[in-house]
Amino acid sequence: MNIIIRTALFLCLLLTASCNKVYTWHQKLTVTVQTPTGEVSGYSVTQITKTHSDSWYAPPEARGVRSDVRGEAVVVEVAPGKYLFVLLDGVESLAYHTFTQFPYTRGSEFDRWARSIERHRGSAEVPQDAYPMMVAFADIDDPASVVLVDPEKLASTYGEGYSLAEVTLEITDEEVTTGVVETMLYWWMEKRSGSYNEMSPLRLSNNSPRGWENLSARSFWSVDLLQKFSERAQ
Repeated sequence: MNIIIRTALFLCLLLTASCNKVYTWHQKLTVTVQTPTGEVSGYSVTQITKTHSDSWYAPPEARGVRSDVRGEAVVVEVAPGKYLFVLLDGVESLAYHTFTQFPYTRGSEFDRWARSIERHRGSAEVPQDAYPMMVAFADIDDPASVVLVDPEKLASTYGEGYSLAEVTLEITDEEVTTGVVETMLYWWMEKRSGSYNEMSPLRLSNNSPRGWENLSARSFWSVDLLQKFSERAQ
């Protein structure tokens, strides 16, 4: 009986593995800002992993494409002590919006598209409607000073003469970027709460009835990095 059970489990694992297709690439998001003294830029390399599950025996809700991101947000020092943060939210979809020369549908064409992205080397400009969220801190040492940045109106945050010049995405062989955001937002490492001692969310002002929304640490760091921070804090 034990042999039958073990054999059945092995076959289930084998079938699951054979029906999950995994695609991975590194992408470099570079953000360039025009300042009164010239252009400045910052970048971050993230790893994108797409897992396509099309198993016939899996329930419908288990099928489709799951995305995982490893890395951190982009940081641009637009002026001494003044920074622009381009967050991780939505970066898993940037290749789809940017490299439009590759045909893509969410059905049967996904695997062909993902293989094309894995093999591709080169950069292109990210369309404005695909920009990730951008934020800034009026005081980089004050968590309460975080504000949303309008990519079309950087001058309203940083002053006259500041504008967004370009946002580009490149499929690259460079290593994943880590450590830059932690240097800027060192205070967040100690700002923890809840039963799991997680990094507390920030409050970002908005036009909702309560006047703010939570800004999670996951917008700045991937889950694997947050886990390392938590281990260090124990």
